[in-house]
Amino acid sequence: MNEQIADSQTNRECSLHVLVLEANPELPISEEEFQSLKQAKICLNSAIALEENYDLLLSNYRELELEAISAAVTHMTVKGYGYDSFFEVRTSINRRVVNLLSATRMYLDQYPQLLKKVGAESRSAKDVSSAAYDNYFEYRFMEALRNHAQHAGLAVHGVTMGMSWLPPDDPKQLQFSITPYALKSALEEGPAFKRAVLDQCSEQVDIIPAARIHVGGISSVHKKVRELITPFVQEARSLFEDAMARHEIEAKERYSGLTAIAKENGAIVEKISILLDWDDIRQLLVKKNRPVENLGKRFVTSQSVRRAN
Repeated sequence: MNEQIADSQTNRECSLHVLVLEANPELPISEEEFQSLKQAKICLNSAIALEENYDLLLSNYRELELEAISAAVTHMTVKGYGYDSFFEVRTSINRRVVNLLSATRMYLDQYPQLLKKVGAESRSAKDVSSAAYDNYFEYRFMEALRNHAQHAGLAVHGVTMGMSWLPPDDPKQLQFSITPYALKSALEEGPAFKRAVLDQCSEQVDIIPAARIHVGGISSVHKKVRELITPFVQEARSLFEDAMARHEIEAKERYSGLTAIAKENGAIVEKISILLDWDDIRQLLVKKNRPVENLGKRFVTSQSVRRAN
């Protein structure tokens, strides 16, 4: 058996080559370097998956906030807001909430496995997630609401459209607001909502403030995830850059489509594309999606802010 493995390894040749018709050098590399490039590809693929999942989560959160703001503006400008209008608003916001809950669940389910593929440990990131769960009722509520929405019923049971004159003692501006909420009485009817969380609920739980705290908690997890993967991603990217630079020197120009190939008895048995365009996208996502751990302390308003002189 060992002799067969040895023979197979003897007949295996690894190299860097551009698989195009145009002639270009086939630069020999060791089996060890081939395996390192293979792991680097897994690392970078997993790193961009983490960023794409986080981007999906934030995008769904933004869509929820924008849906609510749009409904409030419509309420402010359309006459005769009837039951059918409230039903339409509840339906659209419920869709956004369910999308957000699905995105948060996907992120939380996948990040430990993706960290493992990168080569990083996941324990410290899980500790951050556990702390957010333990410290914030809203985080626990949204986790339980996701399970309820998946197995038992709607996430949003009603919407309140509000109007109030500001400031109260000298009314000059009419403020329009919207409050989507879940009802404890409706959650009690389904068996899927976690009892320990349900016992902590008031009769009405406002969805958007809870979503902000939930997303903020997951953002703190992602901040730790980025910290954990940074040295592995830097090393993986450096391996690719080095391979590309060495082939460029040998070829006297840079070709697109550089590939690490492994041959056995002259036939290609493994290929690893060596390119960084997709990792450049990961870097753009990192710059775009900053951590928002304190999202629960933020809100958006179109109210004019007058600064004191």
